[in-house]
Amino acid sequence: MSVACATFAPTVDAIWANGVSKRYRTGTLALDGVSFAIPEGTRACLLGPNGAGKSTLIRLLEGALRPTAGEVFLLGERADDPGYTAARRRTGIVPQGPGMYRDVTAREHLELARTLYGRGDVDATLDAFGLREHADKVLEALSGGFRRRLVLATALLAEPDVLLLDEPTVGLDPVAQHDVRALLRTAMAGRTALLCTHDLREAEELSEDVVILRGGRVLVHEPLATLRARARPRIRLAAADGERLAGALRARGLEPAADGDGLLVPGDAQRDAPALLRALLAGGVDVYECRPVAPTLEQLFLEAVRA
Repeated sequence: MSVACATFAPTVDAIWANGVSKRYRTGTLALDGVSFAIPEGTRACLLGPNGAGKSTLIRLLEGALRPTAGEVFLLGERADDPGYTAARRRTGIVPQGPGMYRDVTAREHLELARTLYGRGDVDATLDAFGLREHADKVLEALSGGFRRRLVLATALLAEPDVLLLDEPTVGLDPVAQHDVRALLRTAMAGRTALLCTHDLREAEELSEDVVILRGGRVLVHEPLATLRARARPRIRLAAADGERLAGALRARGLEPAADGDGLLVPGDAQRDAPALLRALLAGGVDVYECRPVAPTLEQLFLEAVRA
């Protein structure tokens, strides 16, 4: 088995939340009228500060919770409808916690999933995720990285159309994060995926659409490319004497922000950079870098939630 990519025409909303609210018995309002749609084949990330309602929304889509108001749909099936069970079998889930029986082997865990989903090649999946040599180890004996591999392998076993990923690399060391992220990149390609994560670099690497929640409401839902196009343009400058560069920029009414060994200032590179560079060089500032910088998802996220 390879980590195959699903293929279909992106004409249907695979994930749809319609006016969804969720109030817990404690009185906490986790979601407040959330509406958004993820078309088939789209890789979206679900972002937000702690308490924004991200995990609640994922659990509603999984069918683990019911909304207080509104509706959630998977592959066109409402969570309360008879067809939802079939849609759920076409959905692979990577929960935030491992959710495993630690006294079973990796092979037994996959065989249980195959029984529940009704399809899947256990041996091919073990090979695809580099788990063959660990197939007969109980889960308690696996490292955190290999447990996460197994969780992802379980989600992909039945070749699902949709992936719901709740913090899939949380708690992993950098090497394990790198390995699992590479598997995610392949697994998400061509599938509908909703990735819930606090790791904004991970979200930027793996997603094309962005949904940001704040206070249980949708703050942003747009393609990442659209967010970038609307963001304030910036210019990155670097010089042998960084303090002198910063002083020269402030003298021109520009407040620089640190960016590694360089400085960022607002401005359109095509319109503003030539004159700015000429002025700095004429003033004796030894500038060796002057280039446009696309805003990162982290910068876009912080600007959105702090607005």
